[in-house]
Amino acid sequence: MNKRKVLRIFAFIIILILVFQAGVMAYAKVAVTPKAETEDSHGMNAGPVQSEVVQSSYDQFLKEFSVQETYRKQIEELVAGGYSRAAVLTAYDFLYHNFGNVNEWAAMLEARNTGKTWEELFTQYRETHKEFIPRSFESEELELLMQVQGATSDDIMIADRLSFVTGKLFGDLLTTKLKSGKWSSVFEREKVLYSGNPFPRVRITEEEVRKYTGDSKLSDQQVTHAFVLAQKLGESAKVVVTQVAQGISDEMIMAQTYTEKYGQ
Repeated sequence: MNKRKVLRIFAFIIILILVFQAGVMAYAKVAVTPKAETEDSHGMNAGPVQSEVVQSSYDQFLKEFSVQETYRKQIEELVAGGYSRAAVLTAYDFLYHNFGNVNEWAAMLEARNTGKTWEELFTQYRETHKEFIPRSFESEELELLMQVQGATSDDIMIADRLSFVTGKLFGDLLTTKLKSGKWSSVFEREKVLYSGNPFPRVRITEEEVRKYTGDSKLSDQQVTHAFVLAQKLGESAKVVVTQVAQGISDEMIMAQTYTEKYGQ
């Protein structure tokens, strides 16, 4: 396989990345996995489903999101200022997956204190923010970025998303990261709530897609979307697929899951 063909395949994989307004997750190509590693093959539960999300302690939260010291101090300041820790962490978690910024964090907490529900706040955020569409890359451009400049596929995706939310040039952001060696300081400078960790890859098999599309009458895209949302929330994919099949909105699913995870 020649170099140009490899680059074309890589470009195709980047195009396959699914970016949802509810969060940013990278979805790798569907691969066949041994049956033992897939979800159970029983039918979908038509009734209410029991959440499998694990309640998170503050220390676990800091570790899970690799929270920079600057943002850790801001969490403590917000809590000391009267906001509940549960609310502070919920807003941070949601905005983290949307590349939200510090000002949006404060505004969301203020709105929450006026009595708005998390579902209302998440819906409002989606409705007032443009959907992110990943840029396309020519094979020569990818070759330059990866083989000459030393960027990884995650560097390219992160710089693309950060450029979108900040309005800064993609090349400038990527160059800054490559010079410093890490994204965390770039995000702190831009006041965006993200650590710079690589995007999680959502694992989904052809068997799982067939199972859930057959059991729930959902489309392939809806099942994939549910898996991505489950990965972001730390919830069981089966639980989220069932909720989506029952017509529950993403915002309601997130609100319920964050309450389970962080409390009221």
